[in-house]
Amino acid sequence: MYLSHPVRRMREDPVEGERVTLVVTAASERSVEDLETAIEDTGVRVTKRFQFGALRVELVQERIDDLCALGGIESVETANTVGVGGDAGEDV
Repeated sequence: MYLSHPVRRMREDPVEGERVTLVVTAASERSVEDLETAIEDTGVRVTKRFQFGALRVELVQERIDDLCALGGIESVETANTVGVGGDAGEDV
């Protein structure tokens, strides 16, 4: 499983109570629906489903380890890294 550098840092040294938004991409052997259910079963909130098997999740940094312990994840990155916020001027 690929973890972006910021996610690795937060996993190793989480800031207690600090919330983070991540994008989790399912590995090909696991369906997005199954992964979404497994994530929510850990108490992590899935806030959006993207194309190509990606889910946006919100959690406190201390829960990143629980999230990474799930099978069937291809990658975990910060939402800003993958640009899910959008930029009004980028298509101009």
